Amino acid sequence: METNWVAIASFLSPHDMVSLALTCKRFGDKNGRDKKRSAAREVCTREVRQKTEPISLMEVAARTVLFTKATEDERNALPKHLDESWIGIYNEFLKLFRYPLQFDKLAGGGFRHISTSTHSVGEDKTRVSSMGVGYRIIGAAICSNIMRAGKHSVSFQVNDGNPSMNYGITCGIMRPTTKDITSTSLDCCHPLIHDLSRFSLKEYETLYRNNVDCCLYSTNMGFGVLRPRWKRWEESELIVMDEEQRLQKKRQNENQSFSWEGQEQTRETSFTIGCVLDLDEGTLDVFKNGRRLGTMMSGLVGEYCWIVTRPTGGGSEISVSIGR
Repeated sequence: METNWVAIASFLSPHDMVSLALTCKRFGDKNGRDKKRSAAREVCTREVRQKTEPISLMEVAARTVLFTKATEDERNALPKHLDESWIGIYNEFLKLFRYPLQFDKLAGGGFRHISTSTHSVGEDKTRVSSMGVGYRIIGAAICSNIMRAGKHSVSFQVNDGNPSMNYGITCGIMRPTTKDITSTSLDCCHPLIHDLSRFSLKEYETLYRNNVDCCLYSTNMGFGVLRPRWKRWEESELIVMDEEQRLQKKRQNENQSFSWEGQEQTRETSFTIGCVLDLDEGTLDVFKNGRRLGTMMSGLVGEYCWIVTRPTGGGSEISVSIGR
């Protein structure tokens, strides 16, 4: 009988699986006992948890359909942490590999979603536009899908109304903001400039201490820009460190521009920038109009998501769409 229920449940979305699990203990708790934590908090985030065994029927259904639909490479890109549920992993699989990529977080202002047609209902989250606002640093458009392992690719289609008046865009990767960054009162939000550590779980502030919190490609001059750490060190923290530590921490507070082998200036009004993040190799490759420019960054460790920002300056409108 359980096999039949699992087969039927495999046609449900992760959201429906959660709803069914919360509605009836028959599906949410295999032995009819309360768990230490619920089978799911929010299906849209990584906070979907299931800590105890045996797993529920909905968990079995999610695991079954995941192993049926996902390729070996896709499963390898989603290693399951001990405290995560199969429903949560299945939801991440759909967002990473089956649903269209979209800019589901707009932070700091400056970007807005646009529709593909004047007759469209609602917003098209795959496309954003930004109007130049002088020399004020503006916001960020973020794809919140979390990439934790394996190889991932993205394509940014850019339409620049007047390249001579703009500095293009910067696009690439940043640490996931696991706390809500969109509902804050931030007038500006730029991951290369501002301290975003308060929007991340503690693990991001400690696990990857000597790595990169943000790495972006500039379409204007083709150079790379990275931010080693988001955290801003206070003087009270720096004063107790030795001189070498102080210099290291101060450097971590700065965005660092760098040249690389594929650096190439862009002056077209319409172009496509592609990025391939290989977390098994720790590399970020950049493509332009389908042509590989090279490996911009290596030695990357940890979890990332895609992001587009607009540098300071510029006066005309730029639109960007995201796709696979």
